[in-house]
Amino acid sequence: MSSLEARIQAERMPGPASSLFRERAFAMLWLSTIFSGLALNMFYFAEAWYVVNVLNMEASLGVIYMIGTLPRVLFMVIGGVLADRISPSKIMFVSTITKSALLAVLVLVLVEGGGIGLGALTAFALLFGILDAFFWPASGSIVPSIVSKEGLTRANSIIQTTNQSTSIFGPMISGFVIVALRYEGIFGLITVLLALGALFALLVRVRKSPSPDTKADRIPMLTSVKEGIGYVRQAPVLKAFVLKTLFLNLFFTGPFAIGIPIFVKHVLQGETLDFSMLQSFLAGGMLISSIVLGFLNLKRRRGLISVLAQLGLSFSFLALSMAVTLWTGAVFAACMGISMGISNICAISVIQNHTDKAYIGRVMSIQTMSSMGLTPISYGLTSLLLSVGVGIQNIVMGGALILLAFTFWLIVKIPSLRKAD
Repeated sequence: MSSLEARIQAERMPGPASSLFRERAFAMLWLSTIFSGLALNMFYFAEAWYVVNVLNMEASLGVIYMIGTLPRVLFMVIGGVLADRISPSKIMFVSTITKSALLAVLVLVLVEGGGIGLGALTAFALLFGILDAFFWPASGSIVPSIVSKEGLTRANSIIQTTNQSTSIFGPMISGFVIVALRYEGIFGLITVLLALGALFALLVRVRKSPSPDTKADRIPMLTSVKEGIGYVRQAPVLKAFVLKTLFLNLFFTGPFAIGIPIFVKHVLQGETLDFSMLQSFLAGGMLISSIVLGFLNLKRRRGLISVLAQLGLSFSFLALSMAVTLWTGAVFAACMGISMGISNICAISVIQNHTDKAYIGRVMSIQTMSSMGLTPISYGLTSLLLSVGVGIQNIVMGGALILLAFTFWLIVKIPSLRKAD
């Protein structure tokens, strides 16, 4: 082994969390995650509350989410192919800086026109969805490129902890900024944060592992997509996690994403800061789970832990549907956050651990696409039920019960999920 190879290997050896931050690439990724995460959480909070509280078009919130999700589903695998061919940090930079430019336009529309219509919000959701289709496979594949397999759980926990921290502070900041500076102020702040996130993403230097096939970059894109799908189909663990993710998002995402702001406004009789508080408790639970997993750095039975955590999510979601006060809702939201965090981190670590690095971008894009594949249907069904007069509490309860039954079925019928490390 050459001295250069030995040095690279030493740098990639696992160690405490502090050793990861001494790596320049990981430190830059962490800073990018902070600013981008804050910006996106603030944006989605402001968007949802604007539709529900300013436009008073609750059922249309599902339409906006659906329009934003469709391009993610359609282009996600292509984004994964690009992540295997191009530096993921460059893809993240282009996607994030373009979002910043779009938000600058949105601020101008608000300042000059005095408001945003449903059509404009839908157009922005579509453009954001296209950009996300390339951003998420890149962000999902970049960690294994700068961290050893032994350190994946710890590195993913740090990134997830950061994401969950921004999920706490994003809605909190949004609530106060909207009250103080209205929507022009919040979207202007998001524009600046996205620009900073893009800058730090550009500074991440990814060490690409040499590919055994030097002609890989010349393979047609469609062939690369087929290879990625074939790779997942031949791996029982990867295929099982795709199935788990598909149905989680069908029964949970629509009732949750659309239901929370409506639940706060109509069931809990809450205002902007109450919505902010509930979102923050949810993210706080996810932060707790991320910190705990970061210390434990689990390497065994992560598949079983992930599916059991999804079971906990189902029970917590069911309890939330029966909440009648803000504080009980906040407690159940925190329990949901803990379950979601454990399930997501363990699932990501298992997938990365069982995937060859030559396929990591495509596999992560397929996993992310599976998490969004049935989401438009979930959004559409939730909006349809709202439009025909079904109460949001009944929608949330129904989704929770179906998810609970499906998760029990997963535990019993798919042993590869239980056995995966």
